[in-house]
Amino acid sequence: MGTTQLACSAVLGAWLTWRVRQRRDSKGTPRWWPQLRTRAAGLLSTTVFFTAIPVDDMLHDDVGPALFGCAVAWLAVEVCRAHGVWADNGAPYTTVQRLHAWQIAQMGFVACAAAGFLFGWLATLLLWIGPDSVPIMQDDQMSTLGISSPTELVLAVVRAVVIEDVIIVAATVTLMKAVRRPTWEIYTLICLIEVALHAYFGLPAIGAAAMAAGRVWLYLRYRSLLPLMVSHALWDFVPTLQPPLQSLPLIPRVALLLCLSLAFSLVDMRLKKATGKGKKSAPSPGSSTAAASDEARTP
Repeated sequence: MGTTQLACSAVLGAWLTWRVRQRRDSKGTPRWWPQLRTRAAGLLSTTVFFTAIPVDDMLHDDVGPALFGCAVAWLAVEVCRAHGVWADNGAPYTTVQRLHAWQIAQMGFVACAAAGFLFGWLATLLLWIGPDSVPIMQDDQMSTLGISSPTELVLAVVRAVVIEDVIIVAATVTLMKAVRRPTWEIYTLICLIEVALHAYFGLPAIGAAAMAAGRVWLYLRYRSLLPLMVSHALWDFVPTLQPPLQSLPLIPRVALLLCLSLAFSLVDMRLKKATGKGKKSAPSPGSSTAAASDEARTP
């Protein structure tokens, strides 16, 4: 396993560094930027390789996989660029774009929450009606994944977000669309991959298909990656809030939920007021800004 991991890290590092060096920049790119980008890729590749060496448990088991996932995600973006396609519409700069990003993030969070509900509901249902041989996760998710500290949780979330959102959703959708594969193939492939990644849940892992389908739909419709990454990361931190929330009495718990709802409503109202569109504002999948951004980013 150690030799294979080292070999994969070496191949990944060489491929990433070569691909970054081969990138063609626009005429307005500063001279120092390509060199800085290449050095960053080389530094990341070297770090990924050395963290694959089983010397320190923390570096090898937690830091290494997170950096490996980041390197693969960067490589996926570079591969998309090399094929003349771009996996994201860019950061939200205008007030309208910020409102759209906020709304997409909310929908992405709902997709993750739907999957979480299905995990719990299917586990309860199968325990009630299913035979004892049905595979179901017995412990909580963090215990099953071996996460016992905040640092391990942060690194696990980073790894999950870059792999599931950047690689599995964004890069896969972008490249499959570029070769004109039918939409049902995209949904099927990504849903199967997500179910396989969550196989530690046992049979209830099929609930991951809901999260995958929801995020694929959002990405196909809006081509906005950053809100999906943020909503996914926030959802993955939810398990850390369960123990302190359960220890609170009912009234403080309800008050906290009401405060959170009020805060979300205020942010939503402020963004809508800034755009001047009021309650009728909604994300526009075919905006000219997104199209212009795609053209500007296509090498």
